[in-house]
Amino acid sequence: MAATSNTAKEVGRVQIYPEKTPEISNFWREKYEKDARKYWDIFYKRNENRFFKDRHYLDKEWGQYFTSKDTGAGSVVVDAGFLSDEPRRKVLEVGCGAGNTVFPLIAQYPDLFVYACDFSPRAVDVVKAHEDYSESRVKAFICDATSDSLLETIPPASVDVITLVFMLSAVGPEKMPAVVRNLKSVLKRGGHILFRDYAVGDLAQERFMTKDQKISDNFYVRGDGTRAYYFSEDGLEKLFAEEGFECKQMVVHNRQLENRARKIKMDRRWIQCVFRLPSVEQQEAVIHVAEDFHESSKPNGAGPCETHQSACCRKEENPRCELEQTFSELELEEQVVDLSEGYGAELFGGAPSPEPLEVVVGDYKVNAMCLSNENQHTFAATGFMLWDSALALAKVLAKNTFLTQGQTVLELGCGSIGLCSLIASVTAEKVVATDGDSGTLDLLRQNLELNRESFGVKKIMQRKLQWGNMEEISALKAVTANRGFDLIIGSDVTYVKAAVPLLFETAKFLLRESGVGMPEPQLLLCHRIRGVAESDILASAAANGFCMKGLWTSDGIVVDDKEGKKRSDINLLFEGLEDIGINHNSLQLLLLTRLG
Repeated sequence: MAATSNTAKEVGRVQIYPEKTPEISNFWREKYEKDARKYWDIFYKRNENRFFKDRHYLDKEWGQYFTSKDTGAGSVVVDAGFLSDEPRRKVLEVGCGAGNTVFPLIAQYPDLFVYACDFSPRAVDVVKAHEDYSESRVKAFICDATSDSLLETIPPASVDVITLVFMLSAVGPEKMPAVVRNLKSVLKRGGHILFRDYAVGDLAQERFMTKDQKISDNFYVRGDGTRAYYFSEDGLEKLFAEEGFECKQMVVHNRQLENRARKIKMDRRWIQCVFRLPSVEQQEAVIHVAEDFHESSKPNGAGPCETHQSACCRKEENPRCELEQTFSELELEEQVVDLSEGYGAELFGGAPSPEPLEVVVGDYKVNAMCLSNENQHTFAATGFMLWDSALALAKVLAKNTFLTQGQTVLELGCGSIGLCSLIASVTAEKVVATDGDSGTLDLLRQNLELNRESFGVKKIMQRKLQWGNMEEISALKAVTANRGFDLIIGSDVTYVKAAVPLLFETAKFLLRESGVGMPEPQLLLCHRIRGVAESDILASAAANGFCMKGLWTSDGIVVDDKEGKKRSDINLLFEGLEDIGINHNSLQLLLLTRLG
């Protein structure tokens, strides 16, 4: 919803979306952490094995680590019910996803046995459903590497190689040391961790920086709720050194992806490393190196990391290096980087797609297409989402039909679902659903059609309305033959301070005058206090000729009126507030009418 003011040109256009902040709120930070498994499960439910491509570059990049030529006696493994003394390497793939690393490995190396774990149950199910899955070659299991011990499934110090490919970036940085310790518990002395993940400066990170998606330094949330961390060379080396690993190779790859049709170039950066867990005899030396590493300034990026493939670097003596190449999209598919890694949407700017949602309001069911609330950090038009205040206000209207019975109703900031307008249409004479965003209104039309058989959709009109725009306001009032509306409703429309005065200015013009023998015209708002204080909301209301008839909060706290005006108990006016208070936290319901 957007608002404009005709009273002062310097005010300009006021956008009623939250202003960008350096980082997301603590509430969302905690939610993304708590629900991390859920978001990845939804991802694999939606995409199954269709999103990522098989990683056929593994042999070229790390082939020497998957052969048994340096394993000595090898490992004795249980294979199809009997013991085998055949030298056989054990590999652990952490964050196996749909098996895009697992199945290329077992196809290329017939002597490998692969443990494959992921904390998404759906991902593990996808792996087990693969036509090449066999328990004689692969053991797939559910494991959250940040908290579940790998030792519950894998014997200690039994794995030769661990692959960590675009997995650690999905973990919060504060939990990364726990993951490395967990991996260390099952890795043999002399074993290797093969690592590939996002590097600082990647195109996707730059895109995140232009949106409200930052969780912490180098850590961001995607539109679907999954997260991505971007590693620096120093930070990554320090992470593994503190757990006793030595760095054998560290290469930062730079690839420039060129979309010739759109005439744009996109820079991708990822970091590829090999870490080794030294023998007991070597451990003390590694600790000393790590201590020196922490204390040194490491001029020119040099550190204790050595390289196995120095020929790929600009300078053979430097174990850290950067590779730069430019490819077209078609050419890039033949290279070691997979276009799917890092999400195509992040590369090409794809927008999230609305998904079906069923909303239950009392005895009513509303079917709609909308975005999940996690997209609030990546998608500017918040009207594409269903907010808690809209659901609470819809419940008030459904329970207290006298509010809308035979009335003309105007909804401000209706959003793409128009939930409150749909509920009001059951008993109202006429409903006008308004929003300032054209895209939101386009989706609203589709959602109204989805509910045509269950609600009075024929009584609902959709109009674009920018608060303070007198041309649009006058055209809207003409819908009522310039009489005005009996009831104006709005949910979560008071969180941008500059827009609040325009909200009440608009409502003042569109709410009808009081009349003898007529129900009192009312303005009913439901919101969560954030960004704009209650006193500022009430002051703007009073300045435009409104007085408060009742104020209710879901937590039971009512602030005393500074002017000493009597507040009616809104619980006496409406039914069902107790239930709303239990199920909706920190909401306020504000009922206003015209002054005398």
